[in-house]
Amino acid sequence: MNKYYLPYVIGAILSALTINTSAESTSSSIIKNSDVDACIDKSGDIDNECLNVVNKRSEKELNDAYEDKLKEISTFDYTRWWMGEKDRREEMKQSFVHSQELWLKYRSEYCKTASTGSEGIDGYGAVVLSCQINLAKRRLEEIKMIHPDLSDGWKIIYSKR
Repeated sequence: MNKYYLPYVIGAILSALTINTSAESTSSSIIKNSDVDACIDKSGDIDNECLNVVNKRSEKELNDAYEDKLKEISTFDYTRWWMGEKDRREEMKQSFVHSQELWLKYRSEYCKTASTGSEGIDGYGAVVLSCQINLAKRRLEEIKMIHPDLSDGWKIIYSKR
């Protein structure tokens, strides 16, 4: 008789773990940011001066990473690529520039969508800013993963052969 209950017990345990995991994953939000929260906590209200500093810092970090990567791509010795040609480097550069333009539009629209439920409240600007900062952090990671030398990619491809 006990062997028939075992699947139910295991199922109940797994269900409890799943519920707990999903509860934890829903607690994080793209429209919450610790730096923005710190500005609000500091003054007890919306502190536009503090929020402006946080925004400028985030945008500077993003722009610096973008400019550094653009310079890295622009000055990369394309002859290191197999049958490397200058045109390929220019294509990579233009693709990177275009991807950033598209990403900026995406961020704007995404944050508009994510913050719609907060429209009309006093803290709406802080909600949008939180979203923009959080997406900028993700974009920084994406920019860091672009390597014109492709050395990591080639190692991965050839190690599987």
